[in-house]
Amino acid sequence: MRKNLYRIGLDIPLNNDALKFISSLKEDFWIVEEDIIGTQVHNIMLFEQKILDETEIRKILFALEQIKNKIKSNKIEIDDSFEDIHPFIEKSVIDTIGIEIGGKLHTGRSRNDQVSVDLRLKIRKELNKISEGLFALIDILLNLSKNNISSYLPLYTHLQRGQLGVFSHYINNYIAQFLRTLERIEEIYNRVNKNPLGACAIGGTSININRNRTSELLGFDGLVYNSIDAISSRDYIYETLMVFSLLAIQFSRIAEDLIIWATKEFNFIELADEYCSVSSVMPQKKNPDTVELIRSRSSKVVSNLFSTAMIIKAIPTGYFKDFQDLKKKLISSINIILSIITMFKGIFSTISINKDNMRHAIDDSFILALDLAELLVQDYNIPFRQSHEIVALLVKNLEKPEDMLNREKIEKSIFNVIKKEINLSEKVIQTIKNLDLCLERRISQGSPSGKEVKLNIDKLGKWKDSLYTLFLNRIEKVKNAKVLRNRLIEKLIS
Repeated sequence: MRKNLYRIGLDIPLNNDALKFISSLKEDFWIVEEDIIGTQVHNIMLFEQKILDETEIRKILFALEQIKNKIKSNKIEIDDSFEDIHPFIEKSVIDTIGIEIGGKLHTGRSRNDQVSVDLRLKIRKELNKISEGLFALIDILLNLSKNNISSYLPLYTHLQRGQLGVFSHYINNYIAQFLRTLERIEEIYNRVNKNPLGACAIGGTSININRNRTSELLGFDGLVYNSIDAISSRDYIYETLMVFSLLAIQFSRIAEDLIIWATKEFNFIELADEYCSVSSVMPQKKNPDTVELIRSRSSKVVSNLFSTAMIIKAIPTGYFKDFQDLKKKLISSINIILSIITMFKGIFSTISINKDNMRHAIDDSFILALDLAELLVQDYNIPFRQSHEIVALLVKNLEKPEDMLNREKIEKSIFNVIKKEINLSEKVIQTIKNLDLCLERRISQGSPSGKEVKLNIDKLGKWKDSLYTLFLNRIEKVKNAKVLRNRLIEKLIS
């Protein structure tokens, strides 16, 4: 019998150079477990539909289990004369149990719906891994936030000191971004977790299959109903890479912050030695290489999204070989995202916050200018635009930040703008001098006041818990399907 099961209609074997060019065997090992699971489920369904008998299903499942165990123990011998993993698995079954039974393995399906089901199962698995990593990272960030509610921090716009804040408030901003990403993953997961199996090549099959049963055994939430849509659409891959790209952009911006803040010019944070390297010649240098590479490798994830768009955009409706290159983009992006999550978990678990340096940056700036302007608005009924001008002129003519708190100079600036003498109370000056009071006056929701920061931490915790419940439901459904599958396989083999 021919080695290549799919070239029966062709007289000449595939050219060796052509084989190397089109082969996806290496990348296919990324989905080999999913391919075997999908094949097992398809054949269990064929047995339940009385298309296979007890002897046939037992031998097929036994052969597939043998192959799966060999792959897990790295004892499988791969024949690189195959284009991809699918005919390799089928041929291995046939070699084990013969063509009379093994030849029925592929009844009622095509490599087209087979590839799609493999990818959906694998993406589902990787989305759950990434979600689990993000939840762990968020727990670390929440703990860091709780410990820095009173750690003063300059808040920046245009990389210039803008307003007084606290480090906890800043960390909470990261957490909120990650939680929104987890919401997006939840939505994408629900669209990925649909069953294309049974669509066959493109137009379905005359074999009496049961698509709902394979959905149940694979833990899918339903069918990709239209057979063309099931084998032709790759929006679920693009959408997955979209959320990875967004996450990579978030990671890159965080990395940029850490790089800047770890410099001696800022010195707001210190990265642990185990996440830094040193200069080969400059003994004083401690380089944040891990964070720099996070910033760099994030661009690869964004690039993978763009490349995927270019692959998909010109493909007519139907199945084409172009699709196989999408696996490379998925593998690359997933590996990068998981590695960055691992790095950030370590970095934020060991980071040191230089509170004194952050406080010095506040004291050595005019960062309380807006607080003073709003005090004049609230306590002396000065229109904000005039109050803004008063403080702007005051700051412009001062040499030292502490002079902004000089009562006489403030009063002089007020007179120069509104042409009216106002005697400032001592309370105004003392309020501006007291950072806690300045923050507590920020009564708007989501501000960095102590009350709002604590409330924000509580809200973020509850938000995380609600998303984690949905995540556990996903895990439970996949687990239950696996238990059901394994029981059936064990029963049918025995």
